[in-house]
Amino acid sequence: TDALALGDNGRGDYSDAEDHWLAFANRKMIYDQIRFIDVDGNEVIRVNYDENGATLTDSDDLQNKADRYYFTAGINLAQNQIYVSPLDLNKENDQIEQPIKPMIRLATPYYGARGQLLGLVVLNYTANDLLAQVEKIATASQGQVFMLNADGYWLYNSADPNRAWGFMYDNRLNDSFKTDFPEVWSTIQSQKNGTLTTTAGVFAYTNILTATELELDLHHTLAPGLGDWTMVSFIPATTPEGQLLTRSLAATMLLVLRNNLFAYLLILTLAVFAGVILTINQVKNDEIKYYSEYDAMTGVFNRRTGFEKLKQLYKNIEKNEKLVSVCFIDINGLKDVNDFLGHDAGDELIITVTRGIQNNIRSNDFLARLGGDEFLIIFEGLDEAEAEAAWQRIVAEYEQINATENRRYLISASHGIETISGSSNEYIDSIINQADEKMYREKKILKKNLKIIRDYVPDDKAGSPE
Repeated sequence: TDALALGDNGRGDYSDAEDHWLAFANRKMIYDQIRFIDVDGNEVIRVNYDENGATLTDSDDLQNKADRYYFTAGINLAQNQIYVSPLDLNKENDQIEQPIKPMIRLATPYYGARGQLLGLVVLNYTANDLLAQVEKIATASQGQVFMLNADGYWLYNSADPNRAWGFMYDNRLNDSFKTDFPEVWSTIQSQKNGTLTTTAGVFAYTNILTATELELDLHHTLAPGLGDWTMVSFIPATTPEGQLLTRSLAATMLLVLRNNLFAYLLILTLAVFAGVILTINQVKNDEIKYYSEYDAMTGVFNRRTGFEKLKQLYKNIEKNEKLVSVCFIDINGLKDVNDFLGHDAGDELIITVTRGIQNNIRSNDFLARLGGDEFLIIFEGLDEAEAEAAWQRIVAEYEQINATENRRYLISASHGIETISGSSNEYIDSIINQADEKMYREKKILKKNLKIIRDYVPDDKAGSPE
């Protein structure tokens, strides 16, 4: 969780936090709101994010959230504890926001330098992407797919989407999976994974989230609130598939033979082409594997693969007490290049920055593109000073290109370096956030005098204007 940079008195002390949170929201693009709420429940800072970017809420539009459950739960936590809310619908001025916004809130108390409680930092994580993934699963499924919260209400219902979120409405408190299928819900409560055949049909279910698993992943102590989610696949007995699954074995075999004789003959014919199909599939699988691990534009590791390799490296240095330095990089002025010179020029800038890094790091170092204009270099066995020396070689290559090539833009990047040692008690996410903070501070300084788009095309022989 990002630390809140504020003082003890006056709104003017919040300006650095406001600027940082606006930049943070624009980089992450997953938080609908980022807020600081004081001990009385009053919003002091509120950053909103939508498709047009991050904006700061006017003071007249700030609200009191003292009666909201996440404030009550979060404000009483110990330092460094995190409250993770249930997945529900966002409310504004005590009304469910329209169109609906599924939301998870992350809240942690903020303490001042003298240990006094100043308020609560709250991040609203938009869950639309999560539910879109569930919908993709449902589309490929033969049956109905449900996602349930810890109280047996639908968070997603492929058969009838309007039945989701019953717990958010006073007149729909009985509109739930546990009301429709009480015996099945009772079984799910006692057995987290399994299948169950009833007169209604066949249910397959699995628990997909526990607070314990999330706590291990985040490396922080979590307060109760999130609850477990359960995925359920339901094949009604009234469907052909349900009839097959609910019949006896003998009856099922006879029904299959009678209804699928033509299909069996067809399968024999298609078997001739199986070898060709398998070969094509292997090629496709190799292609899919490549794009699941590498960034398509630059050819370096993508975000997911980069973090997986860093986590594995972190486990090794814990055992061997070695050093690893991480360098968080943000390309300066990429948006200006895209806006004024076009996306072809922007792509050229991204690729040039990537090549400059690859030309100046060792074979056992690696580079990952986190997305957009952000990259992460992992230097194995280097301390901060040694990693900084490698970065200066990278910068020298950019300056050489700026001096000798006729580009309409300058190549520039901000960076921040942090070192992880085997004896360190810090976690990966904390180290990366610290490197990100250093990068952000450097960027603020560079932006004061940096102009990415050139007013002239330099002479390729002289290397600078006359």
